[in-house]
Amino acid sequence: MLARASDRPIFRETQDASIERIVIHGGHGALPPSVEKVLTEERERRKARQPRAPVLEIPPAQTITEVHGAIAATAKALRKAKPDKEKVVRALGQATCGILVSVTVVDRVITILDGLARQLEKRSLALEPTGTAMRVSVPPESVEISLVERIETRKHAPTVEELAAEERRVKRRDRDVRLGMWNYDIQPAYPEFDKVRTGALSLQIADKWVSGGLRRTWNDGKHQRLEGLLEDVVGGVVAYLAGVRARREEREAWEREWKRQCELRALAEARAKREEARRRFVRRHMRQSLELRNLRNLLEHWSAVAEIGQDFTRMMRWIEQRIGRLEHGLTPASVNAALREQMLFPEVDDLNIDESEPS
Repeated sequence: MLARASDRPIFRETQDASIERIVIHGGHGALPPSVEKVLTEERERRKARQPRAPVLEIPPAQTITEVHGAIAATAKALRKAKPDKEKVVRALGQATCGILVSVTVVDRVITILDGLARQLEKRSLALEPTGTAMRVSVPPESVEISLVERIETRKHAPTVEELAAEERRVKRRDRDVRLGMWNYDIQPAYPEFDKVRTGALSLQIADKWVSGGLRRTWNDGKHQRLEGLLEDVVGGVVAYLAGVRARREEREAWEREWKRQCELRALAEARAKREEARRRFVRRHMRQSLELRNLRNLLEHWSAVAEIGQDFTRMMRWIEQRIGRLEHGLTPASVNAALREQMLFPEVDDLNIDESEPS
């Protein structure tokens, strides 16, 4: 289908090379050199470590008594929390890490958070609880990390009691239908699916839309557990912080360039307006010069004519006055004063492009 003429972009010539520019940015998948450098350093750091043996089963968590100060409030809240009917405990609010997990994994969660805080400390980074998550900062950049428990949706297996309750509900509904009564009991006696907490844990970096596919999630798996991935997590945090910084610098560079282009367009428009004003100024003085020459010729021609009436005399006086005004307005001093008042040819031209600025 051919595009309609109205759908096609309109391109206009500006006759100003300073603003006739097309900028093509790189693809979003490309990583800035600063981020590539950090990733290379992290890869070399991993190579230097001893390889981890695969973990086939979740090791029994050991209760840590001396927890890192950054997670002390979280550990206290989790250990003292009373499980709800779904056996879930919480550590939410001031000075906590925003944890919501099954009571059975509390010791693992504390171990992981403690290990994460200590691994970050080795890299001169601090774990900061925010009440809903954890923050790691390299000012002015920061990222948020969450520790969450994987929840699966599973088909509900009804109990004998639930099956009996559903049977009674169906019988009541059928009876009401036969009697012509409206039955409001339309909900089954048990849910079709259950939300099941699996005990599997995940550390996640909140998305800040950094390009390049930097890793943001580390999970318990068949052959790995978060306890053994904490150095990798910290390396990923360092890389993601570098990505956030690169994205900010790229955005700031883009904003500077956009501002510069807006300034160039404004200067180009101002120069075009001034150029038109200059032409009007010169045309006006050309007309006045031509008028002065014609009036002088006319005055010279009529000066030889004998006076034929008062009206003619008054017209001659008016022509003389008009010639005087034109002569005064066309003197170099008067023209210069008018130019200065209208700022058409200033000594310091504010509309010139500053070549020291990037274009």
